[in-house]
Amino acid sequence: MIPSPTTDAGTFARSRLRNPAVIPLLLLGLWALLYLPHLRISPGWYGDETLTHSCSLALANGHPFHYALWNTFWHPHYPYQPGYSLINGLFAKAAGGDIIGSRFFNALLALATALSIAQLGKRCLGKLPAFFAAVMFLCYAQSVIHFRMSYAHNAVGFGVVLMTLFLLRVPYWRNDLLAGLGLGIAAGAHPLFGYAAIAALLVRIRHPKSWFFLFAPAALVVGVTMLLIYLRFGHWLIEDIVHLKNAFVSRGESDGSGWQSVLNFWNFALQDWFHAGAFLGLLLCLRRKIFPIAVVGLLVAIFLVRNRQNLIVFYYQAVIVLPTLALGWGGFVYCVREFVDKQSAPWLRVLVLAFWIFPLASLAQMVPAALMGTLTPRNAYWVTQSTQEVEEAAAWVNAHTTPTDSVGGNANIAWLLHARTVPYLQMITWYGLTTQGYDNGNKRERFRYDASLEAAKFAIVGDIDQRWTIGEPNVGKLFDKMSEQNWPVVWRGENYLILANPRYHKEN
Repeated sequence: MIPSPTTDAGTFARSRLRNPAVIPLLLLGLWALLYLPHLRISPGWYGDETLTHSCSLALANGHPFHYALWNTFWHPHYPYQPGYSLINGLFAKAAGGDIIGSRFFNALLALATALSIAQLGKRCLGKLPAFFAAVMFLCYAQSVIHFRMSYAHNAVGFGVVLMTLFLLRVPYWRNDLLAGLGLGIAAGAHPLFGYAAIAALLVRIRHPKSWFFLFAPAALVVGVTMLLIYLRFGHWLIEDIVHLKNAFVSRGESDGSGWQSVLNFWNFALQDWFHAGAFLGLLLCLRRKIFPIAVVGLLVAIFLVRNRQNLIVFYYQAVIVLPTLALGWGGFVYCVREFVDKQSAPWLRVLVLAFWIFPLASLAQMVPAALMGTLTPRNAYWVTQSTQEVEEAAAWVNAHTTPTDSVGGNANIAWLLHARTVPYLQMITWYGLTTQGYDNGNKRERFRYDASLEAAKFAIVGDIDQRWTIGEPNVGKLFDKMSEQNWPVVWRGENYLILANPRYHKEN
């Protein structure tokens, strides 16, 4: 009998993968190629990311700051938890406060995610399907883009897939505790871990003995951090939790009421080939041995889209389920391979090999963008248009201010400044007004220093301000006041300009 070419190819691949060092080294090489080049500036900086970087660095330096405000880590403007923030900040601190440090930490989360999928997933899926899922995760465009940025959602995604991988094992206290540690990692990053907790409960609903070990780590993380925050800020914590809950409910009513949530899910699941294949894979995982993949992936996605109509454009929030979707691809390959193995036609093995077209095509697309530093997120309109210009503007401000001066400005430049920065959304609440995210305003006692426009030596107006901030409720009043007081322009770039407070500015 003459062996078929596909059989030879499969045998050759399996023989090479038997060496335990091969798969980790391949994943490490892929990760270094896609996640490290131009890490500091590609993709461009985004406000939620630079906010995370700044607050993380402040916490690592021992200060729970949110620019001009004290930070309880539960306010709608910064609900990212102290665990992630502290580690993220320590990496930033090790890099001298530069964003390259926090971005490197998040890139490491991508590597840890891929290695976990490959090494832990092989126990239930088999070595090749698990390796395929890990490669698919690393090469997918949204993985490359968002795990190169500082987002707490990256840690949630890692924790959720870790939880899922251990839920695939039999209900036993050690397996449940390891799954619980994954959930605990997610809980230390963002309140959205609650979605995964509900999914985990459904997976183990028939095994009450598992519940303690499954939920104890997350409960401990949340309990300890909330106690520490309460001891520091008292009733502010309660106020912010209520505010966060109200903002969440309000967002759900506007973005996901009625049939809109169904439409949101449909659009999310079919946004591109990766998601279409992943959700088909999740459906195929609805079988006894690998059903936790389906339960976690489908439920977390359904919960996400219920109050996020813009999830496709602002994809970083969906990263909490992204690694599990990649695991769904692994389940897809597992099911197809199982079907092929039961057939008597060897040529059907080509079906399994054909799956590699997807990650290889994605790899071919992403390598040039990674190496040239041209990675472009879907929300590019709101991302820093020129990081070089922002650094030039920051250098000018630093040369004309001291650490005790106050400057109005956005998060994308604030992390580069030595002066006290007041975002305009916070500044307008100093006057007792409300705006986006600050529906209750801010009491004066919440401010760390004078956040008024009058106290600002300069006002920095960047691309994000012109494209978003000024349009938020009441913020335009600050710029009307600057116009009335004739604040002169003292520095101008293509996307940024700096205005001087007439109280401090003297014409040459």
